[in-house]
Amino acid sequence: MKSNDNHPFYKLGQKAVFRLGAVGPNQFVADGLPQIAFAGRSNVGKSSLQNALLGRSGLVRTSTTPGRTREINFFEIPEKGWFVDLPGFGYARGGDAASGGFAKLVGDYLSQEGQPALVFYVLDADVPDSEVDTICLGRILDAGVPCQILMNKADRLDQSKRTRYPAMVKERFELESAPLLISARTGKGLDSLRDRILSIFQPDPV
Repeated sequence: MKSNDNHPFYKLGQKAVFRLGAVGPNQFVADGLPQIAFAGRSNVGKSSLQNALLGRSGLVRTSTTPGRTREINFFEIPEKGWFVDLPGFGYARGGDAASGGFAKLVGDYLSQEGQPALVFYVLDADVPDSEVDTICLGRILDAGVPCQILMNKADRLDQSKRTRYPAMVKERFELESAPLLISARTGKGLDSLRDRILSIFQPDPV
């Protein structure tokens, strides 16, 4: 895991604390601070990405059985905001399984008024045409939730795929711009995400 200890977000990330795993809407955090949620199908590296952004090791943990996590985990960056780790969508193949993987709990979270402030939807950079992503990301975009799409594990792509695959995702989801190529392992693109996070957690005064 690569971290940039010179970035302004680094010291904030070091203070992150796990607070709770919510199993129902009545447990969702509602303290008024902005929440940034991380979504994506199982095994795309959401946990590794969050740990890398925070400059932490093992704070956000991966379930030993992909697709089994059924809680929404809330990590507090004290006095600034929250990282919210959503369960991985649809580990099983097929449309019905994918739809079922988009759990009601996640739908309830995403339908809140004013939260989350942003969803980082994480794709596997080497699998640009997953049926699960087509269903689940499509629903997030249709719901109008603020969303930035990330293609993780970009270090595995050759130069040709680094050009073609983001363009494929941009076209399929009719995006205004191509997804950002990142790598939680090498640190590629993470400072851009930290900048975006800071713009939400520490907005410029009006």
